Amino acid sequence: MDILEKLGHIYSSALTEVIATVTGIDLRVVSMESENNLGDIIGVMCLNGTKSGILFVSAKESDVRLICSRFIGVPVEEVTDDDVDDTICELVNMTAGSAKLRLSDTDYMFTLSQPFSVKGKDVSIVTKAITHVVAGTLSNDEISVKFKAVY
Repeated sequence: MDILEKLGHIYSSALTEVIATVTGIDLRVVSMESENNLGDIIGVMCLNGTKSGILFVSAKESDVRLICSRFIGVPVEEVTDDDVDDTICELVNMTAGSAKLRLSDTDYMFTLSQPFSVKGKDVSIVTKAITHVVAGTLSNDEISVKFKAVY
């Protein structure tokens, strides 16, 4: 398995496990392709280390609202905009934390930054000096979530 396959597996597994653990929603990998448009709401975390990078986790806002509803145990209608922001930040934080453990004995080990969110329609994230990109889409009949890690 080359490094891109390994990184893709680590990040897709981490995100799948995080969502299953906090919501009970099981997702499957439907694509390991990179897309410029990540979604309506994007959680972002900088990965600082020998090989620094950025991790993005994104989805349509309606999907994040459903994840949040299951996460905090309230009806979707009661989920606030602040709850949505907190949820996407927590998803990227937990995904990065899981990946960090799995990468601790590699050149890709890192420390974490504070997560933050970006919202908007048709948002594209442009990064410079990229050497590696791993990305994927996880989904089921209810929701779809994307991730992208750039180094």
